[in-house]
Amino acid sequence: MNKLIDNLIVAFVICCLTFSCQPSDADKDYGYPLIYIPQATITGLDNTYPIPSGLIGQNSSYSCKYDEKNGTLDIALGVIRAGFISNAKGFNVSLSVSQEQTQRKLAEYESKSTPAMVLPETICEIPSRIKVEKGKNSGTCYVKVNMEKLASMPLYKDGRYKLLVLGLEIREPSEYELAEDNTSVVIVLDLNSSYWDNIAENLPESQIRDLFPIY
Repeated sequence: MNKLIDNLIVAFVICCLTFSCQPSDADKDYGYPLIYIPQATITGLDNTYPIPSGLIGQNSSYSCKYDEKNGTLDIALGVIRAGFISNAKGFNVSLSVSQEQTQRKLAEYESKSTPAMVLPETICEIPSRIKVEKGKNSGTCYVKVNMEKLASMPLYKDGRYKLLVLGLEIREPSEYELAEDNTSVVIVLDLNSSYWDNIAENLPESQIRDLFPIY
């Protein structure tokens, strides 16, 4: 009897050791490792990326920041690789202007008689690639808009500023694949937004309304 009990204990210990050496479900790969732009999903309607996207200074919707030293509005733009990869490789994708997306959005605004124009590339700094480090599933870059140069342009019409539109798209992933959707995004800079008003004076974003006053 004692020998039987001893044998059962040994078998139990071996079982425990065997299962403890197996990878847990939390360590297993799952999902499809497809790359997309998260900002393209903000509205839930299309790939419009409104700037600002919420109250300035709140981390949950802090889509942009003003660099007062260089006079640029830095707009956050990133990519995410879906799924879970236990030994995830680093990767990068190209980022470029999409004339197709820009013109599509402008046509939509024109059909609604909403004043809008192209956000000129000549006053923007657009990174050529977005990088994601090894072991990570997301990365961010900044599209920088020279607000001082923008302020010198004829943007004010019929009591409001024209919406400024810039389409962007990702291509050429160095690893993994692009998703079928949300690989392009349309930045829509709205200088009329009430989010630019009543910003704490200690925040540099408070200078935006000074550059673009509402008359």
